[in-house]
Amino acid sequence: MATLELVPLSPVPIPIADLTARFADYMRAERGARDNTIDHYSRDLRKFADWFQCPLNTAARSDLQTYLSSLIAGGKSGRTAARKLCCLRTFYRFLMDEGEIENDPTLNIPGPRTWKKLPRSVTQADLEKMVASLGTSPLDIRDKAILLTLFGSGLRESELAALKLPDIDLAAGILKVWDGKGGKDAMLPMSALSIEAIKQYLEQVRSGFAGRSKSTHLFPGRRGGPLTRQQVFHRVRDIARAALGERVSPMNLRHAYATALIDGGADIRDVQVLMRHTDIQTTEIYIHTDVNYLRKFHGKHPRARLVADASAVPDVLQRAKPQPAHDTGLPRRSRRAG
Repeated sequence: MATLELVPLSPVPIPIADLTARFADYMRAERGARDNTIDHYSRDLRKFADWFQCPLNTAARSDLQTYLSSLIAGGKSGRTAARKLCCLRTFYRFLMDEGEIENDPTLNIPGPRTWKKLPRSVTQADLEKMVASLGTSPLDIRDKAILLTLFGSGLRESELAALKLPDIDLAAGILKVWDGKGGKDAMLPMSALSIEAIKQYLEQVRSGFAGRSKSTHLFPGRRGGPLTRQQVFHRVRDIARAALGERVSPMNLRHAYATALIDGGADIRDVQVLMRHTDIQTTEIYIHTDVNYLRKFHGKHPRARLVADASAVPDVLQRAKPQPAHDTGLPRRSRRAG
């Protein structure tokens, strides 16, 4: 009697728009992800879909491996490929939970090799050139306040865009960050320069940006709504390109804030609190970018003076070799006459 062989059914193709919409709802409702994270994941999924050219729920392990290899071969860094793999792992585990697939194609795929990259920082001289390049127009006065606030408090562009008028206390010199990266709240000090720049901005030009709207955001856009993080990024980039001829982002100003703290003698744990880093290793990377900090500790090395004094001679050549207080040799045997 012939036996019937069961053949596993192929997954039913699901449109990419439906999958990404359901995945975004899952990330927001069940994972508590922020809008920025959801936007990044949705963008990564669309790029993978454009490359795959097939329904995402039909991808196999070999497809994902080929995709990651193509990213590296195309010049993407290991960090970028690792981030996209993280997105795909989360996505396909979501499909497993939803019963859309039976096997996770990301299972046991090794992560791309990554290297710790030193952050590019902006010097204080660069910041002064950027500020000096601005004029006295309402837009320039607003941009000056933005630059000095980013550098003076170490804000991310999304945190600056979300600032509201009740969040700043110019008399006390503090600002409040609500629901920052990782859902963290914080109170941060402000620099004297940023306080003066914000005062000038509030007294002279903010009403022109807010218009008739009742926006409470500190930096409203030209139409009265809040600035987006993309708009903050583009303004900083354009100012730096005109003043320095280089590409500078708000994150570079945040790195400069941390480097300035360490250069000023701040303890690494205090810098961690101000930068709101969960892991101290994230903060420690700024030590490796501050030459003055490294030289200060290198100067405590007993041989460091040889670097500072070119005429110095190693002391092993200056002093006679110390002799032991006792004879450490063994007595020789006398030779016997053969």
